[in-house]
Amino acid sequence: MVGVFLKRNQFLVERRGFEEEIDPGIVCLPGGHVRKRESREEALKREMLEELGISVKKFRFICRNSYVASNGERQNAYCYLITDYEGKPTCKSAQEIFWEDNIEDLSLEVDRKTIKRLKELGASDRAKSE
Repeated sequence: MVGVFLKRNQFLVERRGFEEEIDPGIVCLPGGHVRKRESREEALKREMLEELGISVKKFRFICRNSYVASNGERQNAYCYLITDYEGKPTCKSAQEIFWEDNIEDLSLEVDRKTIKRLKELGASDRAKSE
């Protein structure tokens, strides 16, 4: 599950911890795995609460992408634009979080594809502003 937060022309990213087993130190969109017996939507809400301390209220499906993680695991990334939430995003599990405006600074091609897709859809005009 991947959550995309937009603020004007910027999107929220995290730098994974350097001690992480999978994809250490990369800059990526926030997200995580779906647990057994959990819907994608439930996983999205749980992951955003765990990683950013926010409560997701509204979201919209963007796309599904696939990629291979640094450990060789093939993963499907279900990407959602978060359009409404409560709380202020804070760093809960990554090295740091920050607002980025250059998609080339994202470490994963899968994340760059997601942001490009959002721009094609014109989603930045309808995202929540802070």
